[in-house]
Amino acid sequence: IEKVSYDTKGAADEDTTATAALMVPTGDAAECQGDRPVLLYAHGTTTEKSYDFNQVGNLNNPAVGESTLIAANFAAQGYIVVAPNYAGYDESELDYHPYLVAQQQSTDMVDALDSARSIIDRKKRANDANYLKIDDSGKLFLAGYSQGGYVVMATARLLESQNKPITAIAPSSGPYALAAFGDDIFRGNVNIG
Repeated sequence: IEKVSYDTKGAADEDTTATAALMVPTGDAAECQGDRPVLLYAHGTTTEKSYDFNQVGNLNNPAVGESTLIAANFAAQGYIVVAPNYAGYDESELDYHPYLVAQQQSTDMVDALDSARSIIDRKKRANDANYLKIDDSGKLFLAGYSQGGYVVMATARLLESQNKPITAIAPSSGPYALAAFGDDIFRGNVNIG
């Protein structure tokens, strides 16, 4: 697991930075060598500025559940995992988080992916032992839950507009239609989450 710092934009198109976890499968198992798929993982809603996917196993970090149970599990199965913390979290210079701003959040995700791929290439050229047997297969999976589901949909739309191939997406329980949801609650429909 390696921390990736990258340049991105805020919601007002201002320059900022963000961080992500780059989880690379290592070891002698076949799942950890050769052509590997990439999973770009979008996390759910949090209000904790210290949220950091690099803190796998750290019970004091609010990301421990998602980072350990979901993202690291994919890496253990042979995926190259890129898990952005998003602008506004962890060591980001942005003093706010652009919550559910599709353009910003999708740009943030693609910036993290591009940066992670660049780091993998650079580490391979430098003969870093953890990266020598790892190759990006070109298969890209996007997954996320809650806010992450929304971010996955926005990211898929951006990547498709850039003619970048996506193998599959799994946007789970995202707030995709907030206005319609609010209208239903106002009309008296039961809010079951």
